[in-house]
Amino acid sequence: MIVIYKRNRHAEIRLYAVYSLIFFTFGLVWACHPSKKAEISIRWTDKRATGISIPKQLLQSVSSDSLGQFLAVRLAGKETAIAGNYQSIGKSIVFEPLIPFTRGLTYGVWLKDNQLGEMTIPDLAPGDTPTLLAIYPTQDSLPDNLLKIYLHFSRPMREGQSQNYVSLVRNYTDTLPGVFLNLQPELWNADRTMLTLWLDPGRIKRDLQPNKRLGAPLLAGVHYELVVSAAWPDQQGARLMKKTIKPFVTVPRDSLSPVPAKWTLSQPQSGSVSPLEVAFGEPLDYNLLTETLHVLTESGKPVSGKWQPGNEEKQSSFKPNEAWQAGTYRLRIEGRQEDLAGNNLNRPFDRDITRKDRAVTNDPFVEVLFKIR
Repeated sequence: MIVIYKRNRHAEIRLYAVYSLIFFTFGLVWACHPSKKAEISIRWTDKRATGISIPKQLLQSVSSDSLGQFLAVRLAGKETAIAGNYQSIGKSIVFEPLIPFTRGLTYGVWLKDNQLGEMTIPDLAPGDTPTLLAIYPTQDSLPDNLLKIYLHFSRPMREGQSQNYVSLVRNYTDTLPGVFLNLQPELWNADRTMLTLWLDPGRIKRDLQPNKRLGAPLLAGVHYELVVSAAWPDQQGARLMKKTIKPFVTVPRDSLSPVPAKWTLSQPQSGSVSPLEVAFGEPLDYNLLTETLHVLTESGKPVSGKWQPGNEEKQSSFKPNEAWQAGTYRLRIEGRQEDLAGNNLNRPFDRDITRKDRAVTNDPFVEVLFKIR
């Protein structure tokens, strides 16, 4: 019995040694592979830095109900917190700013008086910048009661910024304040590439108080420059990088509505897909020209095709998708089509309502007939 006892005792010792070796090895491996440190990261959407993800384990000292009070995201070197929203997503608190982060700038995350971390939004690749493709109207002689200006960009721009990056300079020296309406939200198209700037209508319309108090935005016979800053960022934070200046001079006001009956149509041949050319005799509103012109058959069936304004918006071309067939067609122009001063087909923009000698209509459209032979 004594011998057996000694053998079991030796087995216990050996088993203890084996377990000790296993735990030692496991501890060594664990020490060589520590747990991943919780890190703050940037959240991206379509190449835009739209949020910051903050691991919850960094925020354990504060209750979830108090995060909005003690947690802040700040621009580096600034003490004011950036406006935005916090939400809980999985194991992180995600901060989404009201205005997307700007590339090239550094932001810090603060919990009370302690900085949890900071990160720099990386710049885009060199040359990956937006472009101002066009400014409408394209003419360099514009009526002094000009109503709208359009800016066409190559990709979606940051909204709510036009007052900071667009200015109007008179006679090369005077930057004019309050020329454009500060509309919020701004008037962008659906994909945020075309911005409509309205010159203040209250100052354009005579006898209104803004006109009497401040005068018209533009004066006839004066040189102006529309200046678009190179610092304007797009939705990804990339800036234009190139300042654009559109010079123009003003001519006397335009107070007459367009008259489609006076337009000139160059009629293409049947069997061809040559464009229908329509000359207006004056420049018209660019944006409306892409929406208000329609070609129909004599029976009223729409003819499919594409309109393209040209010649400084004094004409537009319609190219059909299929060859013209001989017959009578209708050129339909919606009544809301305007010239550069906002005069539409039904009424002038600035009219004396006390005068009864000027006819005012409410026709939804006007039609001009033409034939294809």
